[in-house]
Amino acid sequence: MKYLSFLAASILLISCQQQKKADQTSGATETPSTYQAPTAPAQYTTPEAKSEYVFEHYWDNYNFQDTSLSLNNDYTEQAVVNYINIFDKVKPEQLNDGIEDLLNQAKAEPKTFNLLQTIFDRYLSDPNSPMRNDAYYEVFLVNLLKSNHLDENQKIKYDSRLKLTLKNKAGTRAADFKFLKQDGQISSLYAEQADYLFLMFYEPGCSSCEDAFAYLRSDDGYNKMIESGKLEILAIYPDGDRDIWEDYKSNIPKNWVNGLDQEQVVVNMGLYQILATPTIYLLDKHKNVLLKDATIPQVSTYLSGVTK
Repeated sequence: MKYLSFLAASILLISCQQQKKADQTSGATETPSTYQAPTAPAQYTTPEAKSEYVFEHYWDNYNFQDTSLSLNNDYTEQAVVNYINIFDKVKPEQLNDGIEDLLNQAKAEPKTFNLLQTIFDRYLSDPNSPMRNDAYYEVFLVNLLKSNHLDENQKIKYDSRLKLTLKNKAGTRAADFKFLKQDGQISSLYAEQADYLFLMFYEPGCSSCEDAFAYLRSDDGYNKMIESGKLEILAIYPDGDRDIWEDYKSNIPKNWVNGLDQEQVVVNMGLYQILATPTIYLLDKHKNVLLKDATIPQVSTYLSGVTK
C-alpha cells in the first residue's frame, strides 16, 4: 500500500504545488511536505527537452545537509519516486551521469546518503515494487559501488547483486539448463524450438502464478501463436520436488511445456534471479533475451508489435 500511496502522490504533485502557492499567499511558513524540483525555463519547449532539463537539475533545490528534511522519510521517498518517474524520458548516458552526481552530492551527509540508498534499493529491486526495473537498478548499483561510500560488507553484498542483475539481461543469450518434461524426457532450454519462447518460473499454489495461468489460458492471441508454432510457453518449477510437480500438473495448460528442474540447477547455480513468482522472460528463437523479469502486459505489447 505504501508504494501505491507514493505513486499516487507523484500524480498529485501539481495540486500539491498549487496548494503550496496558496499557503504562501496566506503567509503560512510551514515546512514543505513535498520536495519541489525545478521546472524547465520557457525556452525549453519540447517534452523531451523539458524532461532532460528537469532531470539534470532535479536535485538543485534539495539540501542534502538539512537533515530536518532530508531524513524525513516521506519527503525524501516522494522525491525519489518522482525522480525515478523521469528515468524513461532521458538517454542512458544522462541517466548514468545523473545518478552518479546525486550519490556524490549525497555523500556530504552520510545519513542522507544511507536513506537515499535504502529507498532506491527498495523501489528498483524489491519484487513487490511497481517501479522495479533491473536496467535502472544496474545503473544505480554501478554508481553506488563507485561511490567509495560503502563498507566492505556492503561492497560484497552490492557486487553480488550487480552480478545477478547482469545475468540474462535484454540483448544477451539466456543461460541454458536441463529439465524434466511431463512425458519423462529430459530437454533443455536451447532444445525447445519456436520463434518466441515465453519462459515462466512458477511455484505451485502461488496465487500470482495462478492468475497468470488463467489469463494466458483464456487469451486467444497467445493460444493462436502457440497453435501456429510461433510461440512456446515453457513453465518451469525450479524447486525440484517431483511429487509436488506431479500433483500440480493438471493446473498447467495442455498446450504449454511443463518442466521440472530436478537438480535445482537454476536456483543453486544462480542461473536466473527469481525474487518472486512468476518470473517471466521472453526469448527469441536464438534464445536471446528480449524481455527480462517482465509482466504479461509487457510481453503482450511486445508480441503484438512483432505479429502485426
